[in-house]
Amino acid sequence: MPFNFRRMPKPAKVSKILALNFRTPAIPAEWGQANVLAEEYTEAMIQASHKMLIYKPIKILDVPLYPVFANGQQYNDATWTQARQNGQAALKDERGNFLLADYARIVRDYEIVQAIENKIIDEVWLFGGPYFGFYESRMAGEKAFWCNAPGLELPCRRFVMMGFNYERGVREMIHSFGHRAESILAAYFGSQQFLQQLYGGQTNLIPKNEFEEWLLEHGTVHRAPGGVDYGQDEYAWVSALKINWWRPIIDANLVKV
Repeated sequence: MPFNFRRMPKPAKVSKILALNFRTPAIPAEWGQANVLAEEYTEAMIQASHKMLIYKPIKILDVPLYPVFANGQQYNDATWTQARQNGQAALKDERGNFLLADYARIVRDYEIVQAIENKIIDEVWLFGGPYFGFYESRMAGEKAFWCNAPGLELPCRRFVMMGFNYERGVREMIHSFGHRAESILAAYFGSQQFLQQLYGGQTNLIPKNEFEEWLLEHGTVHRAPGGVDYGQDEYAWVSALKINWWRPIIDANLVKV
């Protein structure tokens, strides 16, 4: 009986990661550890992507500081502990929104543009706690576009900065990746308005491409068709992405903007 050799798809990319672990003494010790979460997430994404994506953390750098916010403010152990105990004490802007980390400062302080341009890394992971001001995902680089957050224009090839909360687990990390995939595929297929309408609860939408047909069948990262908000199985959703979509999801430079 002849052997049945199954030819596995080659990885779309081995993506090299710089992980910045913002963790201070006030963070509860029982919360997740960045190195463990990184390892578990890497393995989960190998499986979810059908081996189309293999992450390779190049460096996990421990940063015993709170991120500086875009307006220059910064928590200390006492003020962050107050915010954790009572969200009303969290730092907010004049509109009442939680403050966001100064991404340009992070990029500058850790020489990320140089590392991206020299192809030392392909992606950045930011680990932090509640109220640290990280987006679930954000794109940076030349002609950076919406990736579940406003694009950050920088003089380098496009790359994604993921924001992970070590109070949570791998499921939430996959959820964040799902938003990244949605945004990039929406740009790739010109389906940004369709995705917004789907999130807005509009029904009877008419798809104009394969991604929009897929969204109607599988739903968004938040909601399965006919389901409730945040009831989606994120791992199953990511696993169902079409194989030929993984390259632009991983490398946003393949998206024409």
